[in-house]
Amino acid sequence: MKRTYYILFVPVFLLFIGCRENYDPPVNSLPNSFLVVEGVLNVGSDSTTIHLTRTFGLDQHATVKAENNAHLNVEGKDNTTSLLFGAGNGNYVSANLNLVANKEYRLRIKTTDGKEYLSDYVKAKITPAIDSISWRQDDKGMQIYANANDLLNDTKYYRWEYEETWEIRSHMSSSIIYENGVIRRRIFPQEDVSVCWKYHSSTDILLANSLRLGSDLISDAPLVLIPDGTEKLGVRYSILVRQYALEEEAYNFFELMKKNTENIGSLFTPQPSELRGNIHCVTNPAEYVVGYVTASTIVAKRLFIAAAQVPQWPYIIICPSVNVPNNSDSINYAVNTLGLMPVYSASADFVFSTPECVDCTTRGGSIHRPLYW
Repeated sequence: MKRTYYILFVPVFLLFIGCRENYDPPVNSLPNSFLVVEGVLNVGSDSTTIHLTRTFGLDQHATVKAENNAHLNVEGKDNTTSLLFGAGNGNYVSANLNLVANKEYRLRIKTTDGKEYLSDYVKAKITPAIDSISWRQDDKGMQIYANANDLLNDTKYYRWEYEETWEIRSHMSSSIIYENGVIRRRIFPQEDVSVCWKYHSSTDILLANSLRLGSDLISDAPLVLIPDGTEKLGVRYSILVRQYALEEEAYNFFELMKKNTENIGSLFTPQPSELRGNIHCVTNPAEYVVGYVTASTIVAKRLFIAAAQVPQWPYIIICPSVNVPNNSDSINYAVNTLGLMPVYSASADFVFSTPECVDCTTRGGSIHRPLYW
């Protein structure tokens, strides 16, 4: 009876698959390209960077388009003005805006198409220090947290960004290289590909508030989860966390953006809502603009975690060793057909392995050591 069931089921299943047709629903993209404004007006002595880009339609095969050659300046209610200068790729920079805490400022933008954009005035806030960056390991991996405390009880709303750096090493250190059809010895240190560094910046919107607490305290706000067994903690890992103080309106904007961009994908998630920031087109008030300008000091803290601090981290690389005879046919076959790389010479032969085991740059790493390492 069981055999008959499978014989009947398979033809019906195949018939169902065969009747399926691809359906590409029409995508109704808005024809306009809207301005996107990203950045924080830095109240401290460090530089300020504002990033301008343009949106593109869902049916367009394009990458993010930078908005260059615009004119930007920051205006204060005290009639002060500071300019930002174009640095390329949609970035506009000022070494020091000389903003004063608790005063109000706004951003004015004039683009090359003759349009003018203006943000609402925002209060320049002082961001409290990051108390600590903590971490805990469990069966899912390593969770990293931010902790903060405003003794003046004046912040309430917080946002974070981070930059990750981690060291990776080749499982097999290569002393020779294949170049122009022959094998030669590597020139050290410039051709050393045994140690690299990789980088990643936050993409999620990281928020927390202390409204339900008796004090302005943030404890264990989750920043990033490093999945168990990944290469990030194979040697040494570092995270630089930046903390921003927000006004309530800015916090509500970022919270809505987080819901629209991250908390989607199931039947029970809320429908995306229209996102309106504090930037408006003066030339055409009906034009949609994306972004929210905030003003605050920016505080940062860096954490290092060495592999020895997480001894049960199950990071493993399996690397084959392939002996290749010292003749041009064998070497060319190993390189061009098998995709292997030479590691070292062994008697009359060479030892080869996979690129991921020999050259850390093939794993997305850079051989240039960061200054803070």
